[in-house]
Amino acid sequence: MIETRGGAMPLQTQTPRAWANAVLADGAACIVDVETSGLDGSIIEIAVIDAATGEVLLNTLVDCSPVEIEPGAIEVHGLTAADLVGAPRWPEVFATLAAVTASRVVLAYNAKFDLGRVLHDCRREGIDPAHLADPDRWQCVMARRCEALGLGPDGRLRLGGGHRALADVHATRAVLRMLADGRPDTDGSAALAIRAREGS
Repeated sequence: MIETRGGAMPLQTQTPRAWANAVLADGAACIVDVETSGLDGSIIEIAVIDAATGEVLLNTLVDCSPVEIEPGAIEVHGLTAADLVGAPRWPEVFATLAAVTASRVVLAYNAKFDLGRVLHDCRREGIDPAHLADPDRWQCVMARRCEALGLGPDGRLRLGGGHRALADVHATRAVLRMLADGRPDTDGSAALAIRAREGS
């Protein structure tokens, strides 16, 4: 819940525009994005920013060895094993992640994916994921954007952030700000998604 003038209101009950304004309030939320070794792989890059200000709270590569980066993943984000040499490992990174998200709603463009990868790496390293294991702490920006566009809960829209963690969290924040202003779509992607869904 986030405190509003009328008291505490569950985020899930708010309209997408009201929701976006609530999570953009000072100190209310942070935005997380991860890049991984593969769709079911380990985190190799993570960024977190303050939703209200855009301040960078965490931005680091992650040494996931001995897990190998899949060729298809390299094609997406361009990160290779050589890029991860000297990067911190997940236990160190998670300690910072837990600290910067402790008192905030956690936003991600595709929250199911990011939450799944965080929990995966915590299991792999034997780490208690603490508050980040609670799915109610996570909110999906893509789902609320699709709701605003009438695409339904299973709608999907490309973010267009460039598939690097820091660029993607800033792109997600831009989507949030558009939602807060009542502008969920500015690039025609909604029309493309609707046509694809209708098979035309």
